[in-house]
Amino acid sequence: MMGKIFTSLKKKSNPLVGSLKRIIALIRKEIESLMKDRLALLVIFLLPIIITGSMGLAQQRVTTLDDYYRIAVINQDTTLYNDTVSLSNELIHEMYLHANECITIPMQSYEFAVYLLWQREINAILVIPWGFTRDLVSSESGIPAYLNLTLDGSDIEGQGTVIKGITSAVAELKIKYNFTKNEIIPSSQLLWPSEAEGISDISITVPLILPMLLIGAALVLTSQSIVGDVPLRRMLLTPAGKSEALIAKTISYLIVALIQIMVVLVILIPLLQFQPLGTLFDFLIVLTLTSFFGIGLGIFISVVSTSRLQANQYFIFSYLVLIVILLAVPVKAIQRLDPLQLSREAIAGVTARGLPLIDVGAQCLYLLGFTAFFLGLAFLVFFFKKGLV
Repeated sequence: MMGKIFTSLKKKSNPLVGSLKRIIALIRKEIESLMKDRLALLVIFLLPIIITGSMGLAQQRVTTLDDYYRIAVINQDTTLYNDTVSLSNELIHEMYLHANECITIPMQSYEFAVYLLWQREINAILVIPWGFTRDLVSSESGIPAYLNLTLDGSDIEGQGTVIKGITSAVAELKIKYNFTKNEIIPSSQLLWPSEAEGISDISITVPLILPMLLIGAALVLTSQSIVGDVPLRRMLLTPAGKSEALIAKTISYLIVALIQIMVVLVILIPLLQFQPLGTLFDFLIVLTLTSFFGIGLGIFISVVSTSRLQANQYFIFSYLVLIVILLAVPVKAIQRLDPLQLSREAIAGVTARGLPLIDVGAQCLYLLGFTAFFLGLAFLVFFFKKGLV
């Protein structure tokens, strides 16, 4: 009796054991295939290295000239303390020493400094008015000394750094001359101010969100445009060549991107009442170049991929790398080569400052250069790629 029961249980367990063996064999096969795929290994190991390494670099910040904020200083004060000391010059000296992350640039013309601020060559203007030294010495009587500070209203991060640097220099000056009870008031004004009451305001979110939207959407559309196009294999048996197929795909997706941009503009301008200070044409060109980069990168991904799954992996990998460089890499010289940041700077220049296209030309040329690089690689790889026909 016991033997029959044991035999029955063994027969019932055989299918389960066989299923487990097959699952284990499939797991082993899947892992082996991943380990043999060199590009998949990049996704598996390089992505976490980039992300966690960036977090570590943030604690060991590498500072370059691009990390400093430039303050134009116009000294109009000629009054002296004890007939020998110019406290305005002493303040400038303290700014050299203690205005961390700021570079002080002496200037004479306020109008020229405003032009440089508009062009993003400088980040703020500090005017030390006539009588600064006299007012500081006598400020205990109730008359404070003033500094006139002009800030870029569209540069939220820069405003805080500039004010912090000037405040540090003022504090050091007061301690040095024992004027701790004397008042120095920075009277500030904002040029191109955002009417934002918070980070959610549309004038702030447009430069932040649109690059991620347009590049991400283009990558989604194009990352499988070659590897997932079954009819393309049959078409390549006709006189149509590979280069013609890629050119046609690039133009087609560019037309689709233009339609998408038009939808975005219709929502932004008539419906949400977003009014860029620059021309609509310049805004359209910058958005088009942003989408064009996503198309170039997406087509390259699709060409080098051997399956839809692999294309999805490379799409996620490349998009995350762009975002990590933008948000986590602490070196601004590297950040400013990120196409997301290039697009953000160009969009902000056109929409917030009203800069013409030629003044955001550096960002536009970099975007176009990255696009040409990835499209050129895509054409080269596709030309020599076998297995499509």
